[in-house]
Amino acid sequence: MPTSRNVLAAQAVQLGLDADQLVDLSTPAEHFSALFLAANTAQAHGVVILLPGLEETFDWPIAIGPLRRKLPNAGWHTLSLNLPTAPAAGLSVGRITAGPVAEQIIVYAPMPEEAEPQAIEEPEPIEPEAVDETEADEESMDEEPAGEDPAQATFATISPPSKPKPMPIPDYPQRISNFIDAAVAHAQTLDAAEIILLGHHEGAHWALDYATKNAAAMSTPMRIGLIAPRSSDLLTVSYESLIEASSLHLADFYYKDNATEHKAAQQRLHASRRANLQQYHQVALANASGVQDIEQERLFRRVKGWLNKP
Repeated sequence: MPTSRNVLAAQAVQLGLDADQLVDLSTPAEHFSALFLAANTAQAHGVVILLPGLEETFDWPIAIGPLRRKLPNAGWHTLSLNLPTAPAAGLSVGRITAGPVAEQIIVYAPMPEEAEPQAIEEPEPIEPEAVDETEADEESMDEEPAGEDPAQATFATISPPSKPKPMPIPDYPQRISNFIDAAVAHAQTLDAAEIILLGHHEGAHWALDYATKNAAAMSTPMRIGLIAPRSSDLLTVSYESLIEASSLHLADFYYKDNATEHKAAQQRLHASRRANLQQYHQVALANASGVQDIEQERLFRRVKGWLNKP
C-alpha cells in the first residue's frame, strides 16, 4: 500500500528543521501529529486551529502553510492538524473504517495486572532410616497415586499473559471530530482567550460541522473561518444547513473569479440571511494575479483583519 501524502509530510518534518514544532496529540484510540507555533507577542490573542482540505497536509503551501507561519506575527498561536487520509471514494459513511496512518501510534487497552508467582516451598530433607528394601518398595507402591504425573504434583502451572488488543478505530467522521477535540483540549491548556477553527476547502466543512455540534458546550469562545469552502462527501449535512443552525461568528472567504465558488458563496449568504445570522461575514478574494506569494499575502491580510476585529 503506497504511503499517503500526509504521512510523507509528517516524516519530512521529523527529519527537517521544523521538527521542534511537532506536537503529539491523542484521541481515545490513537495518537497523531500537529505543528505548533507560538505567538510572537507577550500575550497571545488566542489559538488558531488549521484544518487542511482533502489530500492536503498540515503545512500545505496554499492557505494552511502561509497562515500558520504568518499569524504568530499577528499575535496568534497556530496549531495545524495532520488529518488522516480520507477513505476511498464511493464508500458510504456507515461503511467507512479508516486505517491508521504511518506516524500514528495505536492505543492499546491496559494490560491486566499479573499476579506475582508464589514461591513453592521445598520440603525439609528427611534423614534416611534403615529399613528393609522389600518393605520400602511395597510402601512406595501403595502411597503413589495411580496415573498422576510427579511433575504436575510438584510445580504450579502459570499461563502466559494474554496480548492486549488495540482500541477500535472509529469511522472517519468520528475520527475527525476526535482529532479536533484533541486540538481544542490542547488549545485550552494554553489559557487561550479565544479559539478559532480555520478550515481550507473540505477542512472548512469539517470545522463548521464540529463547531455547530460542540461549541455550545465549550467554556472558551470560538469563531469559525471558512477559506474557499468545498463540500466533503463524507458529511451528510450541507453548508447551508449548518449555517442556519449555527449561532457562532463566521467568516466566509471565497474566490469571486471562480463561477462555481461564487454561486456556492451566494447560497451560503442566503442561508445566513434566512437564519438572521448577524455574525456571518463574507469576504470576496481575487486570484487574478497568478503570483502565489501575492495571493497568499492578500489572504493573510484579510484573515488577520477579521481575527483582530473586536
